[in-house]
Amino acid sequence: MLSFNRNIRKLSILLLLFVISGTAQYVNPLKGDIGVHDPVMIKQGSMYYVFATGRLIQYKTSTDRINWTARGSVFSSSPSWVAAAVPLNDGTDYWAPDISFRNNLYWLYYSVSSFGKNTSAIGLATNTTLDQTDPAYKWTDLGIVIKSTASNNYNCIDPNVFEDTDGKLWLTFGSFWSGIKMTELDPSSGLLKSTSTSTPAISSIASRSAGSTAVEAPFIIKHDNFYYLFVSWDACCKGVGSTYKIVVGRSTEVTGPYVDKLNKSMASGGGTIIDTGDSRWKGPGHNGIFIENDTVLCVNHAYDAKSNGAPTMMIRPLYWVDNWPTFIKPLISNNSGTKTGAEIRLSKKPGLILHINAPLNKNSNSSLYNVKGEKLSSIDINKSVSGLIVEVLR
Repeated sequence: MLSFNRNIRKLSILLLLFVISGTAQYVNPLKGDIGVHDPVMIKQGSMYYVFATGRLIQYKTSTDRINWTARGSVFSSSPSWVAAAVPLNDGTDYWAPDISFRNNLYWLYYSVSSFGKNTSAIGLATNTTLDQTDPAYKWTDLGIVIKSTASNNYNCIDPNVFEDTDGKLWLTFGSFWSGIKMTELDPSSGLLKSTSTSTPAISSIASRSAGSTAVEAPFIIKHDNFYYLFVSWDACCKGVGSTYKIVVGRSTEVTGPYVDKLNKSMASGGGTIIDTGDSRWKGPGHNGIFIENDTVLCVNHAYDAKSNGAPTMMIRPLYWVDNWPTFIKPLISNNSGTKTGAEIRLSKKPGLILHINAPLNKNSNSSLYNVKGEKLSSIDINKSVSGLIVEVLR
């Protein structure tokens, strides 16, 4: 077991993450131009790029994922198809981009719509480089990928493109109405795969239960043997009044069915909530996933209650417990070498006693200490723990 002094040092770090009420509060390390909605991240060379909602699609860069600089807009003017396809859009307000790299091109999918309407379209632009100083830098707009009108029961915004190991390319999209949809793309063109009819084959993979239609912002990844579908539930874009939350399900097939931890299908309103925010960061959501080596990072926005609800970028690691993603760093048992998930909070009680609100490995010889070095005789846990290593959780 770690020495008492080392435990105290780690616990002191933990103190920075808590407010007087005892509720965990995320400490955002990002600096610079981090005002953002609907971010998605990619890397070219040593430079990280985040693309986001805003005038003609906004983007930012960083060399360390901490310090960010705004670089302006992807487009210099509105693509020619926008005015006719989405008349209520002002021609510059584009939402929720998705960026990927394949076939020696960067593929940027983006949404054109107007708030509360489903007369919408997903567009596509490509570039050979993201480096604006490169002479080859030029975005080529390829037009509409898919669109919806008021007669449809879905909304063509919030695109995410996933390339499977068999080379098939899948577009997920959707916001409110009947939920999250999926359709296959042509890997060569990045546009809809040709079918025998004029209507693309569209399947439903996530929705809400009766009484709500608030689901949007799909993002799919594969991790080990499962595909994971991330979505956002409830209300975005209301500052500190936002109720957005990050939700996930998994499947053994890219086309679903995606189920939550209780095995309820996301197509029937299922979903496991992994983040609802805290006392400062309200309405976290519309996340993208960025994978670098063995690190899986969640990139999302949340609303900063200390800055009048300003939309702010977060970049946080995801951890895996029993093949489910979590923002909570697993705790390690020295004795067994096994890992398990737990959330730690410091209470308002004298001595700042640790509370563990998830079961850990059972061991009758375990012991925990508070920050004063006093052995705890009572722990809020239904199983005892052994060899606990306390780490900063988020």
